[in-house]
Amino acid sequence: MSLPAKKVEEGKKDASGLPNRLNQDFVVHNMPSPLSSSATVSGNKITPSGNHKKTGMLIIGGGLLLVAALVYGVYALIIKPSLTPTVNQPVVSNTPNINQPINQVTPADTGTTENQATSVPPIINVSTSTATSTATNTVAAASSTAPSVSTPLDQISFVDMDKDGLSDAEEKLLGSDPTKTDTDGDGNLDLAEVQNGYNPAGAGKLAASPFISSYRNPSLKYAIIYPKAWSLKALNNNETVVVTSADENYFVQIIHQSNTDGSEIAAWYQKEFPDQQAGEGRFAVDGSWSGIFNADKSVFYLTDKGKKDVYIFSLGAASGSPADYFRIFTMIIDNFKLNAK
Repeated sequence: MSLPAKKVEEGKKDASGLPNRLNQDFVVHNMPSPLSSSATVSGNKITPSGNHKKTGMLIIGGGLLLVAALVYGVYALIIKPSLTPTVNQPVVSNTPNINQPINQVTPADTGTTENQATSVPPIINVSTSTATSTATNTVAAASSTAPSVSTPLDQISFVDMDKDGLSDAEEKLLGSDPTKTDTDGDGNLDLAEVQNGYNPAGAGKLAASPFISSYRNPSLKYAIIYPKAWSLKALNNNETVVVTSADENYFVQIIHQSNTDGSEIAAWYQKEFPDQQAGEGRFAVDGSWSGIFNADKSVFYLTDKGKKDVYIFSLGAASGSPADYFRIFTMIIDNFKLNAK
């Protein structure tokens, strides 16, 4: 069956337009390009955009900076310090003053008149470090440890209501009144009486006071006096004697050792502590001993007239200030007697 001429013509037209329609369908349904949207497609040629070039340059530049930073860090932290020479600082030490004047310890008068005190030691507010252990834990040769250097104990503040130079704690031990400069009313300050061997709380000598005890070392033949309220222990075959407060917080320690070189005490101190400055010296008026303090007056070194022995007195505290009992410390030193019977 033949088709009308009109239909044949329409079919031809449709057939002639088929390639165009197929081409259009191909363009419309073409898959997206795998390239970035920044690339340009021109015919069969693909041209990347300039952004890729910039990104590549930035990555390369950043890598170079990172490498440079790492190289500098290695140089600055490892290489340079090893090339820098070490300069040793000079050591400066103080030579002890062996020409320090010696203070004489004057015994008490045998008469009825006592020496009037003319001044009270200066008292200033300065803090001090405390001892690290109680007396019973500090039995060691004093010459093995260099003396400390700080504010002298007699210049450290303490509680003293009547301003007579004795701390309130010391007056309690001695039986004197912390509110009166002259407890027994004899015209002499309490401190002056103690320094001259008299009882500040009444008549008579300090050694005869009911507030004072005495001790004689059976091996070394020396004698001391100390507050009766404190306790005394002899250790190491009597080579060490420790006097402690009732609460075992404060202590006075006496250690004996041989003076092997037979040196004067100042020369002995200089040899034992070449980098430490010595404090003031003092000696017994009868010439039986001479001694010297360390700089802060917490240790006193004493040798006998024959220079055979050295006695080392030290004052310390587990807590609080040793300055509270410095006058008790010097009382024990000043009343130290060798060859006691």
